[in-house]
Amino acid sequence: MSHDAPGQLWDAFADAMLAAGHAREGRSRYADKPALFAGSREIAHLEADGSIDLRVTRAGWAQARADFAADPAVRRDPARRDWIELRPRSAADLDRLVPLLAIAAAANA
Repeated sequence: MSHDAPGQLWDAFADAMLAAGHAREGRSRYADKPALFAGSREIAHLEADGSIDLRVTRAGWAQARADFAADPAVRRDPARRDWIELRPRSAADLDRLVPLLAIAAAANA
């Protein structure tokens, strides 16, 4: 598996999210890092370690759980309610996650 640079993976992730729904790029409210917003709500941001926090909502995760709970690129901490952590290592991982991204985009519309 290739290990793409976090910035390249973020760019590919952002492109997929922008294609999936009504989102805009900006800077995170939580730190100086790239983020995506739906309206005024931050729905994703890049972490320093290359992981991506994605707001999927509880309802969105209920819809996606069967297909993505066991995916090695997806981590969910039940204490974080509306957020999951994505750890894509390659563009192929992101390609596989496109349906999850569409669910997240719809959940945040």
